[in-house]
Amino acid sequence: MLLRRTCAALLLFAGLASATSSVGAAVPAPRPVDTGRYLLGAVMCPLWHDGSRWGAIARFPEREPLLGWYDEGDPEVTDWEIKWAVDHGISFFLVCWYRAAGNAAEPAVRPALDHWIREGLPRSRHREHFKFALMWENANKAFSAPTNEQDFLTKLVPFWIETYFRRPDYLLIDGKPVFSVYNQDRFVAELGGEAPARAALEQLRLACVRAGFKGIHLLGQSCWGRPPELERQAARITRLGFDASWAYHWPTFTGAFGGNLRPTGAEAIAAQEHLWRNRPQPHVLTLSMGWDEEPWKFRYSKVQWRLTPAEFKLLAQKAKALLDARPGRSLENRLVLLDNWNEFGEGHYLLPTREHGFGYLDAMREVFAPDAPAHHDVKPADIGAGPYDAAFRAWLSENPPRSTP
Repeated sequence: MLLRRTCAALLLFAGLASATSSVGAAVPAPRPVDTGRYLLGAVMCPLWHDGSRWGAIARFPEREPLLGWYDEGDPEVTDWEIKWAVDHGISFFLVCWYRAAGNAAEPAVRPALDHWIREGLPRSRHREHFKFALMWENANKAFSAPTNEQDFLTKLVPFWIETYFRRPDYLLIDGKPVFSVYNQDRFVAELGGEAPARAALEQLRLACVRAGFKGIHLLGQSCWGRPPELERQAARITRLGFDASWAYHWPTFTGAFGGNLRPTGAEAIAAQEHLWRNRPQPHVLTLSMGWDEEPWKFRYSKVQWRLTPAEFKLLAQKAKALLDARPGRSLENRLVLLDNWNEFGEGHYLLPTREHGFGYLDAMREVFAPDAPAHHDVKPADIGAGPYDAAFRAWLSENPPRSTP
């Protein structure tokens, strides 16, 4: 297996080394579809900018996006992402927001991995069709910047409001920006306890009102731990004053599969549905299509599973049936989160790839926009656009793959 993937990487290198960039026709305009009362968003991890991370993914050619090994800061790439998302009912990305390591000691907030928000989206032609919201990833060890009350209230909150919330492409629901905190336990520890953490979140709400918004929709994330631990986290999310909980990923880290490292699609669907139905409310549903982080060398779990597009459609049907039965238009009854748009290293992604094409996106369109007219999915090659791999080719030229004896 290792030799096969090494040879594949060498062939890829040879092909990319001889490739030349081309600029094709403008990306076709998105054609939004009606998803009724539901607002679909996909979690988005902005990792694919300087080409370096593609080296690990290229050993798995079935994961290659139909955009190629793309540069995420390229606005034409963003146009394709917007078109493909909007054409299939996805109207926003919940983007992982990182702070540069050590930034808390600096006078100004300095984000990391913000190229899609700073470069791709603002310069894209189709940006008026799409929104984004932030998920503050406050627990990643590679971007360690612990906060405290003063830092949070005098630096982070004003920065988020002025830099992001005021943008016309930021996601507002009922006049309130949507914002999530990834790890509430870390937030509580850094703020000095639940009481100061809750007070700080209330100050965030007030700051948004003073800035002219009607408030803020606060989401608290948790997906790690068996049911008792998940219940503890849900209770803390409620005590801290979040409006709802949600999960970055279901159900790999909940003990749902026991010691089974290769659960079936049926088992993964059943486990997710069980979590949806037993999660304390209010809770925003997350639909996960898989987990297989072999490219990242199994840092978190050796469990590997993946729903087929047909199975993902069944999962979506179950989610919609559950939501259809809920009365009212509260946030947890309107918002649907999809896991994940582009985390190729962790093995959960909806962005069209060589293996499954548009299968996962078509499943969302068929379930949440059943009355949409028939359509034809367009790829960059269809209009002579791309490739978008210049950053990866540059990285490969400096880091050529080595053969295994």
